[in-house]
Amino acid sequence: MMSDLKQTGKTNLGDPVESGVNMIHIEQLYKSYRGFPALRGISLQVKKGEIYGFIGQNGAGKTTTMNILAGLSRPDAGLCLVNGRDIRRIRHPGDLHLGYLPEEPHFYPWLSARETLENLIGPIQRVDELLHWVGLSPAASRRVGGFSRGMRQRLGLAAALVHNPELLILDEPSSALDPEGRSDVLRLIRELRQMGKTILFSTHILSDVERVCDTVGIIASGEMILQQPMATISQKYIKPVFDIELIAPCPPDVCRQLQAGVPVLALEQHHNRLTATVNDAQDGSIWLMSQLAEARVAILSITRRGHNLEDIFIEEVNGHEKSPA
Repeated sequence: MMSDLKQTGKTNLGDPVESGVNMIHIEQLYKSYRGFPALRGISLQVKKGEIYGFIGQNGAGKTTTMNILAGLSRPDAGLCLVNGRDIRRIRHPGDLHLGYLPEEPHFYPWLSARETLENLIGPIQRVDELLHWVGLSPAASRRVGGFSRGMRQRLGLAAALVHNPELLILDEPSSALDPEGRSDVLRLIRELRQMGKTILFSTHILSDVERVCDTVGIIASGEMILQQPMATISQKYIKPVFDIELIAPCPPDVCRQLQAGVPVLALEQHHNRLTATVNDAQDGSIWLMSQLAEARVAILSITRRGHNLEDIFIEEVNGHEKSPA
């Protein structure tokens, strides 16, 4: 299937990656609209062949960045390279050889899905292949005006692929889909990576980022506040958490003793519940249970869970908002 698609500011980004291995290389990018700063010197790198999750609150600067990358908007200052080419020297967006799926793709409502792609690409065999790949073969002859938003996004993904680009920029590709549709889109994104494509996509569904992304970048108020491989985030940030239900509130001296323990990173108390974030699940659980037993604090239940990307996102954004400008 799709065999013809196969092809061989301020930031705590860590060490920069050499531009030769990057599909996208941005340094100190600025953009303002009528005096309002949308981007405040962001820097980010997307390696060739990876899936990059670009996340942030509404108005953080995601779509502005994507529009610049797609050649639909010009930055005020800074460097922006797409596959080694400076976007400021590109005369037409089509010269960038990338596929772009906006959050809300628009098509002529009187055309069918097949006619829409034929206008872009031509060969009928390839059109049918694309429609099959995105799951729209049964609706190929239907007018796009009768499509649901999720069907339009599938068609938009097919349209982004018509010229077989090396880079795909996807703005909220699964936001309009039901759980089954989201799962299908994530599967397609994985397949595209296996074909050697590079994918940058934004989403507010952070569990989707955890499932498919190699690298995650968080943007807040026009500034990049985190860019790390997902594996590093999992190891460094996603720590075990224990929810402990007690018969009575934990005495303050016992809470202080628990928090002072080496395995415990953070401890919160809400009435009869303790929430403890620990470095290591085994060492942390042994420490917590032994200290509570020694203090004769009766436990009703203890449940383990993990910090997820949403927790990290909230902590990073809140920390950025509270930090001095």
